[in-house]
Amino acid sequence: MVAPIVPNKGTHVQIGDYVTRAGIYTKPGVVTEKKEDGTVIIDTNPEQIKKYHRHSNTSGLTLEEKERFNGIMDEVMAVGVPVDRIQNLQLKIDALKATGQNKKIVQSLNNEQAQLIRLAKELPKVFAYDVEKLG
Repeated sequence: MVAPIVPNKGTHVQIGDYVTRAGIYTKPGVVTEKKEDGTVIIDTNPEQIKKYHRHSNTSGLTLEEKERFNGIMDEVMAVGVPVDRIQNLQLKIDALKATGQNKKIVQSLNNEQAQLIRLAKELPKVFAYDVEKLG
């Protein structure tokens, strides 16, 4: 189902953002188009949602950032052992942090890693950490 929706004023909606529900439309969906009149098109097809949010809710990331996040998580989740997933993800996070770019992607990956850590009840074996934050 595709439904035109007018977002709240002041919201910065991007293509691929997840919408839990909108107005009388109670099914979740994803923004697939932004129109010049301020409306957006929301598609409730589960396959369309999965296209942008395969691993977690990536609302707030640009299309390019969503693709990069999903690509990284596809690689991480291809590893079968949860502890290895956590460590592999940590290495990717550290590499992205080293470039000083991709802050939003790093934050999303950190959130995903926190989920993996809670599920596996393990921490990464090696990780980079800001010395100012050591307690």
